Amino acid sequence: MSNIPLLRKTSSLVSLPNLRENIRMLREFVGPKVKVLLVVKADAYGHGIVQCSQAAQREGVDWLGVALVEEGMVVRQAGVTTPTLVFGALNREGMEAAAQNDLTVPLPDVNSVQLAQAAAQLTGKPIDAHIKLDTGMNRIGARNKEELLALLAALKQAPLVHVNGVFTHFADADTPAREYTDFQLARFRELLPLLPEGLLVHAAATGAALFRPDAHFDMVRVGTGLYGYPPEGSPVAFKPCIRIAAEITFVKTLQAGESVSYGCIYIADRETRVATVAAGYGDGYPRALSNQGRVLVHGVSCPIIGRICMDQFMVDVSAVPDVYPGDEALLIGEQGGAFIGANELARTIGTVTYDILLAPGARIPKFYLSDEKE
Repeated sequence: MSNIPLLRKTSSLVSLPNLRENIRMLREFVGPKVKVLLVVKADAYGHGIVQCSQAAQREGVDWLGVALVEEGMVVRQAGVTTPTLVFGALNREGMEAAAQNDLTVPLPDVNSVQLAQAAAQLTGKPIDAHIKLDTGMNRIGARNKEELLALLAALKQAPLVHVNGVFTHFADADTPAREYTDFQLARFRELLPLLPEGLLVHAAATGAALFRPDAHFDMVRVGTGLYGYPPEGSPVAFKPCIRIAAEITFVKTLQAGESVSYGCIYIADRETRVATVAAGYGDGYPRALSNQGRVLVHGVSCPIIGRICMDQFMVDVSAVPDVYPGDEALLIGEQGGAFIGANELARTIGTVTYDILLAPGARIPKFYLSDEKE
C-alpha cells in the first residue's frame, strides 16, 4: 500500500524532539553516573522503532532494549549501532541471529549459555551477554544461588560468551507500595556478590527509575516514561511524544428520540449536533470507549455517542460552533490548550496505557516531527 496516496486525514504525529528532551530530563534526574537504556520494543510502544532508535542514538543514549531479536535486527538494519539488549529468552535460531547482528543476549539459565556459545562458534565471533536474575517476577532468570552458580559454571565452558552485565526486573515498582520491590532488591543484592566484578548492573524500569533511586545501580531502563507516560506522581514532567487525530467526515442534526450507531445504545434526549469521525476499532481505537470516551474538536471536549464502529464513530459537537467536514477530531494529544492522554483512555476502559499506545494499526500512518525543525 506504500504507493497508494493517503486520502483519509487520520494519522499519528510523533515528536522526536520531545523524545530527545525527555531523555535529557531523565539524564539530569538520575545523574551522570547512571546510564540510560531506552526501551524500543513493540515498535517503541507504538511510536516507531526505527525513528525512535535513530533519534536516541543521535541524543547519545547509552543502550537500547528490545523484547525480540527481530526487533534488534530492525534497529541494526536502520543503521543504529547503539548497544542493544534483548530481554526475552532465546532459542537456537534467536541466539544465532543475535550473534550475527551484534545484539547483547540474556542468560537466564545454563541452556542459554550453551546456546550462546554454539551461536558464537557458528558466527566465528564472541557474543555479549547479560545474566538475568529472577528475583520475584517469576518469568525468566536464575532464581537462587544454586541456579546462578550452575550458570556461572557453564560460562567457564563457554569462552566465546562475554558476560558484561547482570539484571533483574521488578514486578510492582510502578505503585506506591514498597514491600515487594524491597523484597526483590534484597534478593538481587544477595546474589550480586557471587558475580564477577565490573559488570553493568541494572534493575530499574520506569517506575523504579523515578521512585527508587536505591535501585538505579549502573543503568536504568525506561520505556513509557520517555514516551511521555510515566506512572502517576512522577517527579519528572516528561512530554508526551504522540498525537493522534482523525478527520470529521459528516455533520448532521438529530432530533430528540433518534438513536446513534449499532445497537441503538444512545438515544438523543434533545436536538443534538453530531459529527462522524473517520476512525474506528479497525484502526485500533478501542470499541470499549463507546458511549463513554471523548475527543477534542476546536479545543472543546466532545463526548462519543453510540457504539464505535469498525471505521467510524460519532461525537456530540453541540457545544462547538461551526463544525464542518474536514475539521480535526483529536483522539490523543493536545489541541487548543486542552489535552487527552492515552492514560485517560486507559483509565476510562480499565486497561493500561501500554494497551492504548500499542493499539493503532497500519491504517493510521505515522508522521514525524524532525529533530531539526518542529
